[in-house]
Amino acid sequence: MTTEKTRAAKVEAGSVLDGIVAEVRAGVPARQAALPSRDLEGRARAAREPRDFVAALRTPGVGLVAEVKRGSPAKGAFAPKLDAAEAARTYRDAGVAAISVLTSPHFFASDGDLEVVVGALVLGEKLGSAPPVLRKEFHVDPYQVLEARALGADAYLLIAKALGAGELRPLIEAGRSLGMTAFVEVTDEEELVAALEAGAPAIGINNRDLHTFSEDLGTTERLRPLVPSEIVVVAASGVRSSDDMRRMKAAGVDAVLIGEALSTAADPAATIRELLGA
Repeated sequence: MTTEKTRAAKVEAGSVLDGIVAEVRAGVPARQAALPSRDLEGRARAAREPRDFVAALRTPGVGLVAEVKRGSPAKGAFAPKLDAAEAARTYRDAGVAAISVLTSPHFFASDGDLEVVVGALVLGEKLGSAPPVLRKEFHVDPYQVLEARALGADAYLLIAKALGAGELRPLIEAGRSLGMTAFVEVTDEEELVAALEAGAPAIGINNRDLHTFSEDLGTTERLRPLVPSEIVVVAASGVRSSDDMRRMKAAGVDAVLIGEALSTAADPAATIRELLGA
């Protein structure tokens, strides 16, 4: 039975997510006024050609999406001195499939990290050797998708729980028109159905309950069979060990996304090699 303490935690966590989304929505008009959509679209279309996020996750075995992550709304700053460029190069050289960068200055880090990561990956290299980059942000408006492309992102996060009916499809199409991949995060069957009906090309199954912040790899094991085989699936949150990696491989995911465990690891490269070796 759900205790009063658990109910209170769910209400508080739900209010945190609602508050973040409301603040993000409220801030979009000011950014549009500072840089009109037409000008931003020009920058987005002038950016180098996006890399194929889906193809990068289709490699044999279970790939790894490594995250440049300084903190979170739930835990605050846990890696404030993280060197984004160094982390990106370490992840790339260790063989990750893609790199995720958390932005949003009030809640994670800043768009500056995304630009640094993109620059570090492509500077002096052939584009094909660099893993695609996912902008992990509270995207609620097509304007933000243009921002992601202008900053050099190849894919962008959409949180199904944070978006209203009818919002997912337009946001997915906004990225598709720019050659980008919408990475749609779900936590339950209802959200998964909405994502699939909206045409999501990539699904992230979040093993963290966004209300209680508890983690359960069983969420991926329950939802993965419901996703058509042509859509890539990433297990997000809760994977910290080789045993967890093997469990997600058995569940049939294409990749796992790991953030805090890598950002705080003493030797991220060794951690990645251990996980991929599993």
